Amino acid sequence: MRKRVDMKEMTLLEHLRELKDRVKVSLIAVIISTLAMLVFPAEFNLSWEFIYAYKPLVSVILDIVREQVMPEGMVLIGLTITKPLELYFIASLVFGLIFSSPVIGYEIYKYVDPALYPHERRMIYPFLTAFIGLFTSGVIFGYLVLAPFTFRAMKIFFDLVGAALYVDIMDFYTTVFIVVIATGVVFTSPVILVLLVRVGLLSTKTITKNRKWIYGIGYIVAALITPDGGLFTNIILLAVFAALIESAVFIARRYEKEREKEEYIEESKVSGQSRPDVCKYCGEPLKGRIFCPACGKSQI
Repeated sequence: MRKRVDMKEMTLLEHLRELKDRVKVSLIAVIISTLAMLVFPAEFNLSWEFIYAYKPLVSVILDIVREQVMPEGMVLIGLTITKPLELYFIASLVFGLIFSSPVIGYEIYKYVDPALYPHERRMIYPFLTAFIGLFTSGVIFGYLVLAPFTFRAMKIFFDLVGAALYVDIMDFYTTVFIVVIATGVVFTSPVILVLLVRVGLLSTKTITKNRKWIYGIGYIVAALITPDGGLFTNIILLAVFAALIESAVFIARRYEKEREKEEYIEESKVSGQSRPDVCKYCGEPLKGRIFCPACGKSQI
């Protein structure tokens, strides 16, 4: 068996081969998961009754989604003869991607991890953990709260204009998928913002100064990614986005101060100072002051 070479010492061709193997494993996992959704029965029982009432996993999952999300009185219809078939394959692929995501994540980790230095791991992996946690929280919130609310809010307008509550089956499930995924993406915005501040590509002052533009663009993006969600869904997404951004600014200020402190100490060393001009109690830059602007203690 060939000994694995450290990715830092691998040639370009070896990197490409490694990437090809990782992508191959990920694709196989997606295909197997999708096929399992398409054909694997939710209940297995060797009888004529089982053959007659055969339901694959994807059908059972769609039933659960419909029961938990669809409001009372709504009726799903297939506007064309091929819509149910299209939904059957699209839903199988979506759920196949979801169930194979641990394998995909593991392959990405195994490919990237050997090339990272220890200080890069210490910075990236906490943010990656937070990203996954927030995305999962967003998906759960979107599925349990936002998607049902979207259909209940839209039902009011059906009643106002006197329209029967018949909805295309593809539109129903597409709206559920988009709202859920979009909510997960919105929930990850604080992690991305904090990471940009942490590496010095963005400042908290820039964010707070341009709040109205950020929230305006956020509303437009929410409207674009949830075209069938309606006004109420967009407003709720914007409110959640605003709360997450404000929390991210609060957290990012800590990293920003730490980065500024490190840069100031480095500049002091480069300028030839025997001791960096920082507070001996809390480490904050003094910039020639006797009393520390952070803790207020005298340096004499």
